[in-house]
Amino acid sequence: MAAKTTDRPGRSSGDRRPVSRGDQQRAVIMDAVAELLQTVPIADLSVARIAEHAGVTRPAFYFYFDSKYTVAAAALQQVWQDLEESTAALDEYDFAVPPAEFSDRMINDAVVVWRRHARLLAVCAQSTDPGLTTAWDRFVDDLTLRLTRFVERVDAAEGVRPVSADLPALVDSLVGATIWALLDETRRPRPDYDERRLTAVRRLWLAGVWGAETNSPGA
Repeated sequence: MAAKTTDRPGRSSGDRRPVSRGDQQRAVIMDAVAELLQTVPIADLSVARIAEHAGVTRPAFYFYFDSKYTVAAAALQQVWQDLEESTAALDEYDFAVPPAEFSDRMINDAVVVWRRHARLLAVCAQSTDPGLTTAWDRFVDDLTLRLTRFVERVDAAEGVRPVSADLPALVDSLVGATIWALLDETRRPRPDYDERRLTAVRRLWLAGVWGAETNSPGA
């Protein structure tokens, strides 16, 4: 069964060909890997099986990618693009929306993206492949940097008191707690408990970024 085609292929180290919007075969291979990872551990995933699922030849696979790991890294870059789009409001926040409402919305939108790509993200986070590990670290670093810049803007607002003056360390800790909760949810789903834990994560972000009293403009 061939994978569906996406029109927004990502880019990662190890790709053998520059990104082209019309490069449908490359996109199909990425989709095939993402689909197969829903049920097949990446260690058991062969290039032959990926090519068969994507409806391409092995030479076609190797024309675009070095290995199954570079496909996963390219797919991870696509997830980053999805995450940026879903949380674009971070770059436009003007304090007109109450902090609790805005924070919950951003976290909920990010969780939707995570759950859409949960198996791929778990594979990337837990991989021992050097290239894929580098891609995952870059993903987390880019996310942390983006959120740190947002928190710096919040910190500059009158009446806002993040719980720590060390904003990079604060954001790194909050991102780490969030990713751990989502990875654990992916590894051993427990719906009721998972929702309770995400509620706690939302409260951590709100208290951590805006201060326990959340007395920022618009609160």
